[in-house]
Amino acid sequence: MTGIPLTLLLLCTAGLQALSITYTPKEICVLKGSKVRLQCTYTLPAGYRFKAGHWYKSDSLIPSRDSNGNIQHNTASPQCLLWIHNLTPSDSGSYEYKVKIQHTTITGPGRAAVRVVATAQKGCWGVSYSSTSFCALRGSTLDIPCTYGYPRDHTVIKTFWHKEGEKGKDRIDLRLDARYRGRVEHLGTENNCTLRIRDVRQTDSGQYTFRYATDKPGGAFSGVPVTIAVTGLQVSMTADTVTEGGSVTLSCNTNCNLRGNTTFIWFKNTQPTRHTAINNTLHLNPVSSEDTGNYSCALNRHKEHPSPGATLDVRYAPRKTTALVAPPGEIVGNNSMTLICSSDANPPVHNYTWYMKRGTQISPLGAGQSFIAANINNDTSGLYYCVARNSVGEQNSTGVSVLIVGQSSAKNAAIGVLVVVVAVLLILVLLWLRKRKSRPPSKKGSTSTPQQADSDLVYDDVSAVAVTSDPAWRRNTEADDDVQYSIIQFKGSKEAEVAPYASIQSPRAQTAQEDVQSPYASVQSPRAQTAQEDVQYAAVNFSRPKDTSQVEADQVIYSTVNKPPKTRMR
Repeated sequence: MTGIPLTLLLLCTAGLQALSITYTPKEICVLKGSKVRLQCTYTLPAGYRFKAGHWYKSDSLIPSRDSNGNIQHNTASPQCLLWIHNLTPSDSGSYEYKVKIQHTTITGPGRAAVRVVATAQKGCWGVSYSSTSFCALRGSTLDIPCTYGYPRDHTVIKTFWHKEGEKGKDRIDLRLDARYRGRVEHLGTENNCTLRIRDVRQTDSGQYTFRYATDKPGGAFSGVPVTIAVTGLQVSMTADTVTEGGSVTLSCNTNCNLRGNTTFIWFKNTQPTRHTAINNTLHLNPVSSEDTGNYSCALNRHKEHPSPGATLDVRYAPRKTTALVAPPGEIVGNNSMTLICSSDANPPVHNYTWYMKRGTQISPLGAGQSFIAANINNDTSGLYYCVARNSVGEQNSTGVSVLIVGQSSAKNAAIGVLVVVVAVLLILVLLWLRKRKSRPPSKKGSTSTPQQADSDLVYDDVSAVAVTSDPAWRRNTEADDDVQYSIIQFKGSKEAEVAPYASIQSPRAQTAQEDVQSPYASVQSPRAQTAQEDVQYAAVNFSRPKDTSQVEADQVIYSTVNKPPKTRMR
């Protein structure tokens, strides 16, 4: 800075020699929010020693340090130096320095004038910020609004931002710093020194200063440091475990106070939640099991930078409790069955208990999600249900009915079914036989058909009883109404279960002509039958001689019936 040296001549008063003092700068214009440095040089009268020095503003003593730390000077040092930070319009005025020697205080004529302006303008030094403290969200973009000024007869030749680091190190332009390269930008034009930092990182926390220089000797000025705090978002809960029906409040917190639009949005399992947030809080009342999940928050304007998740666990009593029996349906006695219980609960069910109900009597069976009942019998028929319990509560399942049947009962049931089937078959056979018996016999002398060839009926030798002339025999036969019997043997198929029947007709008196024409017994051919018919009928007629001479001539009358060849069904 430049200033016009001012030499003051103090005349001797009360034996004191003249005091000379010079202020640098004598007059200065500074921007609001910036800082100013006032300095002076002086010479004490001969024979006097320095005891203390004080700064005054408009004849009012300035404390060596105020509560905000904006004013700094050392009263015990003979060095005449005053720092005023974060200037406000109220800091405008005239400043002077007084020295205390022995028991009196001396000063010289002249003062330093300070003028504080609200906006940057020509002729005024200083840097002004919208704030000296900023809170930035990690990953976001931060703008630091800034203006600066300088005297009218100066020309600015250099401007840059730098981060306050260790003492003794050179100030490095952020645009040239490897840690910020590509992430910082100066948005300023004339008198504008706004800084933009993209993708703010945790390491960006610290103090930053804007500095500029002019083409005049001493024409360099730095603004006061600006503090940047970088924060992330953090979710906190009044309780991370809550019972269904209770309440819980979630808060989206930061390490510093974010400015501007701080509208928050909430996510559950990365999806927007159905609840409405108020400021940075989310209030759930009452809590349901559907609210269980992982919650995170974000600024509405920075949805791409959500907070880490926090899990809310909602606990509830067992529900949807169900009992199952395997195998299902009726269960045969002396076997085993498995009972299975299932339920939805949080925390999971820690105890399952089984009960059986018969009428009004309830009997405990055992514990476990699966229960095996062995050697069951009729006494174990009833209604079965389970009770599921956890630390929150319990629930009964609906009952499942179990019917136990004995092994003998099942066997008897099977036998009964078989008997019914056999009986039905027998009835059908008898009905068929009756129908078959009611049909008329086939005509005598009818020719055999192919069906007869397939018949199982077998004809064998038919032997007639010998007819003699013995009067006793004849008398006996006549007494018996002339009925002659013959033993007739039939050979049926092996499969036939019903014995063949033969009908033998009683012989009647015949004429001589009949005796000549029919010396042999006449066997009527049975009617045509199918291969399936097991019962065969045969009608055999025997002729008896009219006189004795004829009988004696033919002592034995016999008939041979040949078995027709048997053919197979195709």
